[in-house]
Amino acid sequence: MENGRSIPAAGTWPRLFWLRWVSLAVALGIGLAGGWLAGHVYPGRTAALAVAAMTYAAFMAFAAAGRDTMEHVHPVFGGWTSSLAAVVTIALGAAVGMPGGWPLLASLAAAAGAVFTARNDRSSRLFSLNRPRERALYERRFAEEAVTRRAVVVEMGKTLEEIDHRGRNSVPLTLRYTDGGDGESTVRTRYEFPVHLPPGLGAKATVRFLADNPSDRRVVLDPPALPEDPPQDAPPRG
Repeated sequence: MENGRSIPAAGTWPRLFWLRWVSLAVALGIGLAGGWLAGHVYPGRTAALAVAAMTYAAFMAFAAAGRDTMEHVHPVFGGWTSSLAAVVTIALGAAVGMPGGWPLLASLAAAAGAVFTARNDRSSRLFSLNRPRERALYERRFAEEAVTRRAVVVEMGKTLEEIDHRGRNSVPLTLRYTDGGDGESTVRTRYEFPVHLPPGLGAKATVRFLADNPSDRRVVLDPPALPEDPPQDAPPRG
């Protein structure tokens, strides 16, 4: 909460609960052991090691990527980071289990790639977490600083043939309003309305927008004047 308004807190990097840490530790042990066995049992057979690395990378990408326990939507780390981390563990195990330096070089290269993709994953995740806050701050600024202009409907498009379940329809409208000084501007919007209160040419409206972001112009039509009740006959005099 900020200044009495409901503003979501800034997004923070989601923490992994203890079971996730245990799962990652088990996955790390499996990767190291698998790499060692592939290099020790099949020394010199690069194909077997490659198959083991790809299989484990697929497992890490789909099963071991941490997920936010609140939303269950966005992974903490994406598939590329998890896959590269799997290659690192496989290659490290293979470096111990087989002669030659190429598994170690492959591990270092995969580690460098994992660091790069992990940084991108973090930036994307924090951007996603901060989006509700940024939107709320923008809406508060719009409510406090938006410029108000009076407008009139000068053109109407074709009304949709179908009415939604709320009994509302929509029509494209073009409105003209005075922009600051003597200049005039137009705004085109699709306007929803109850079917029993359709807008018409010449209808008055209010246009609101931020001075530094005129592309976000919001239109609200004035409520139509209700028809006056017909005069009733004067009661007979007694």
